[in-house]
Amino acid sequence: MINMTIVDFLKDRAVRNANDLAFRFMGNGELNGPITEWTFSELYHQSAGVAEDLVEQGLAGSSVLLVFPPGLDFVKAFFGCLLAGARAVPVPLPNPRSKNPLGRILNTAGACGASTVLTNQQLAEMVAPMAAELPVCLRAVTDRVATDWSGPRVEMNEVAYLQFTSGSTGHPKGVAVRHTNAVSNIRVMGQMLRLNPTKPAMVWAPHYHDLCLVGHVLGPVYYGYESTLMSPMDFLFKPVRWLRAMSHYKIANTACPNFGYEYSARRIKPEDCVGLDLSHWVIAGNGGEPVLPQTMEAFIKKFGPYGFRPQTFMPCYGMAESVLFVAGLKPLTQAPKVLTLNATDLETHTVRVLADNEPGQRNVVSCGSPGSDHRVIAVDPVTFTQSNPNQVGELWVQGPSVPGVYWGLPEESAATFEGRLTDTNEGPFLRTGDLGFVADGEIYVTGRLKDMIIIAGRNHYPSDIELTVQQSGAPVRLGACAAISERINGVEELVIVAEVDKRRLPADAQSAGPGAESIDEFWASAVKTVQGAVSEGHGLSVRSVVLVEPRSLEKTSSGKPRRRHYQKLFLKGDLAVLHEKRSPQTA
Repeated sequence: MINMTIVDFLKDRAVRNANDLAFRFMGNGELNGPITEWTFSELYHQSAGVAEDLVEQGLAGSSVLLVFPPGLDFVKAFFGCLLAGARAVPVPLPNPRSKNPLGRILNTAGACGASTVLTNQQLAEMVAPMAAELPVCLRAVTDRVATDWSGPRVEMNEVAYLQFTSGSTGHPKGVAVRHTNAVSNIRVMGQMLRLNPTKPAMVWAPHYHDLCLVGHVLGPVYYGYESTLMSPMDFLFKPVRWLRAMSHYKIANTACPNFGYEYSARRIKPEDCVGLDLSHWVIAGNGGEPVLPQTMEAFIKKFGPYGFRPQTFMPCYGMAESVLFVAGLKPLTQAPKVLTLNATDLETHTVRVLADNEPGQRNVVSCGSPGSDHRVIAVDPVTFTQSNPNQVGELWVQGPSVPGVYWGLPEESAATFEGRLTDTNEGPFLRTGDLGFVADGEIYVTGRLKDMIIIAGRNHYPSDIELTVQQSGAPVRLGACAAISERINGVEELVIVAEVDKRRLPADAQSAGPGAESIDEFWASAVKTVQGAVSEGHGLSVRSVVLVEPRSLEKTSSGKPRRRHYQKLFLKGDLAVLHEKRSPQTA
């Protein structure tokens, strides 16, 4: 392994590829909108200017929070931290709908000991009136450009940045990513995606998320390809912008959660596709949430006429605790592999493959094979012994990408990163908390260990129940549904919490005046649809259906439902309820 840090690669690109395009940011997502482009030389000198400023402020060796809207200011601030020997800590922008908009920023600063937050000029000016009351200093990133920079020597084992996890099953924790971990994972990424300088990439994922940070901020510096960035809000507002940019810039690689492909297939109109050429698209990474065969089929059907190929899809498996990638390797000539399993057997964590057209099916998509020098096994979460080949277990990961530490959390670090097999004492392994199995060297993810719902001795995957609700025809918002449970008299009961689709909500839904009867009918129909679909699809009675205000369910940075958080809010009565129906307790 070459002993080069991310900083070394950045400096090297600034010399060997000085005039090659490194980054492009689409200001509003439109091809004729404002576009900012930087070469590798410009990237380096902009970042060096930030590094000079940080060193002058005495911040070398400390944690520095990065709170930016989408754009290249974040990119230069991130690399500026690395050049200065400071730990970069990407954090989402304040949520204006939150009761405590600065809460996450301040909590993260406290967790990593940061005294300084770098942001853009606009946000710094907005916060200025309350600056004296804050325990951290919010500063606008400098516009300085350094032409002659000689900073501290950075070593491979130094922590480059803290990647705070998305918090899908608990409070976010900062993964301490060392240069050696990041470089190892970028190599795995290159192996899976067949990256090289001739294959431009694009992403609309949030810049602070590991998908964008590793694949589209760090990756270009390592491999030399150009990276096009777009705001996730610009994608959500008009998803065809993504595909038009893919077509125009002849993008080879991109990635997003399953939701992004489903959203595009559903929302983009045929007339908006005129002129699209997706024949340059080589890899469509699909990860971060369950990969659904029907989503891939819908996307292929809609965009196949414009050059998109089935084998372009590459379902992936990854997490911040392994920098980004864990698995995804597959032949580029083959479509993703899908296993059809017996759903009833899966409830007992048994894997039994069914023939075509057998009843009781559940399709599970392969997330490919792990990268070189990395290993994934399925482990019985009770006995801590390796699962049998036909059994679902907790997925454990081993390899040089795994950092092994949450910043400042020794107990949590040990519980997550120091898994050992009881019969052989082999380890340490990263305990992912994900359930799945390994078949023919490929990884199949079936659910989350801590989210599992157990009713009458049967295991139920909440993601399966949520998909049933989403497809039931009930007036719920796409991707905004959670299956949780509550214990009543010692018995687990199923609860469905879902955001109402405001486009289908009657205008007077919250009133009690004229028309109330029709409103009652609307709610009764919604509840009946949810309960009927879950009963038919899973043989379960839904104890409570809770329909809440649109956009009131907080998600992780990956867009995943925070089921345990919703469960706490439900039990405390703190959900933004529009309508709730509780059925009599099941026997």
